[in-house]
Amino acid sequence: MTIGNLSSKICQMPSAHTIVMVALLPIPIKNRNIPQKRLDEQRQTNREVLNQVLRRVLQPLTFNQNPNAESGYYNVPCVDGNFRRCKPLLAAWLADCIEYSELHHLERHVCFWCECPKNERGDYVPSDKQHPRRDHNVYRMLSDANCIAADSTLSSRHVHRGLIVFRHTPCIMRDLPKPDLLHTMQIGMLHHIQKWIFHFMKTHERLDKYNALWLSVPAYHDLTPKNKSYVEGSQWNGKEMKEMSQYLLGVVTQSLRGGSPAQCPIFNRAIECTRALLEFYRYARYKSHDDATLSYMEDVTARNQGYDGLHSLRYARRCAGTREEKVTHSGKSADEGSRGT
Repeated sequence: MTIGNLSSKICQMPSAHTIVMVALLPIPIKNRNIPQKRLDEQRQTNREVLNQVLRRVLQPLTFNQNPNAESGYYNVPCVDGNFRRCKPLLAAWLADCIEYSELHHLERHVCFWCECPKNERGDYVPSDKQHPRRDHNVYRMLSDANCIAADSTLSSRHVHRGLIVFRHTPCIMRDLPKPDLLHTMQIGMLHHIQKWIFHFMKTHERLDKYNALWLSVPAYHDLTPKNKSYVEGSQWNGKEMKEMSQYLLGVVTQSLRGGSPAQCPIFNRAIECTRALLEFYRYARYKSHDDATLSYMEDVTARNQGYDGLHSLRYARRCAGTREEKVTHSGKSADEGSRGT
């Protein structure tokens, strides 16, 4: 637990004790090689156990334990010896996609902010065609109704029935998921563009050159020497993704040199897309921001949308007439039985 209005410089000092452990959440064991029906039942049980634990942890925020509280405000003793009138609110919850799905009783691989279909997740949508925002108050009423029609409506919106402690806590549920560098950028967007680049290089028969350039990156400053090519890697952590962001654009640019006149426009779009995302990531790593740095990030975002974002790579693959294929870090397709991170 941390307080949201502290500066990042103070939060990154371990001696300041700005982040305090409140509780250890239960981590269920991984069930493998069991029937799907039993697996779904076990996942439902895991969600209920997690929400019951969180209900006890977050119970003070409901102010039921403090009869003197007025509209949620009460006197809080501070470190300087004074008392202040405070109203604690749950403002953010940093986690990965799987944990967000469990906490919000949502199906896997759906958006936490809006009700877009699974097949449209990640597509660029203009502002006038945005999907409706998730309304957890409606979900709560449908869950309490406990009828076939309500269950069907929840299923169409990819929502599970059951108790969600956040619905009884002073917060805005759809605003709890917050982007962070580790989950959103390093093992999120950077990992996503890595897979797209792998498909792209494989489609245009540039994978061997890409692997050779990957291995040729020297150990310099905080870069570790490469002893495996990209296709030989099985898992990527946040530190490796951060290092990769320093040389990925150069490797991609050199791998796509010398294309035919028909390939050059496609290659240029892939390079610009990679550059825009990496540039946004470098700006996002700033410890503090002002109007100038925020304008830089907005310019990069606008330029990225001008190239239709990461879908420049999808466009390039469609131009080549290839099919969508889900591939893990090791380069094997999902139907071969391999799994990524």
